[in-house]
Amino acid sequence: MRFGEALKQQRESRNISLEDISVSTRVSVRHLNALEAERYSDLPGGVFNKGIVRSYACFCGLDEQSTVDDFVQAQRDSGIEPELKDKDWVQFAEAVKRNRSHGTRDNRLQWLGVLAMIVAVVLLAVGVAWVLVHRGKLNLPSLRRNRSVATILRA
Repeated sequence: MRFGEALKQQRESRNISLEDISVSTRVSVRHLNALEAERYSDLPGGVFNKGIVRSYACFCGLDEQSTVDDFVQAQRDSGIEPELKDKDWVQFAEAVKRNRSHGTRDNRLQWLGVLAMIVAVVLLAVGVAWVLVHRGKLNLPSLRRNRSVATILRA
């Protein structure tokens, strides 16, 4: 089976759309289509191609290194010799990937949402209690009685 067909089959077997991959990896759908159709000339080139393949494989739960190796072999089989002089760029891209904080912003937004929900629930509870007290449905102990008990206890 050809490389692009195998990728597409793996993606479809997991019910993943190209749009899902594009949103998560920030790789354009045009490039993802080119990858699956094995139109390598439509890809940006160099280490970017390997990065696209690596991101695609990671999102789909495939082994990244073997997928990249298969991609390189598919390029060779189609007559395109992958650029071997980009080892420095590959190391740079992998270092950036390792050091990139995944989901930090999403986690902050998630916690901000949790905090907003807690504040909303507390405000709702205070509002309901206030309405019930003013309608006479809820009786709170008066502060005078509590103060007199506190005065008695001090003595």
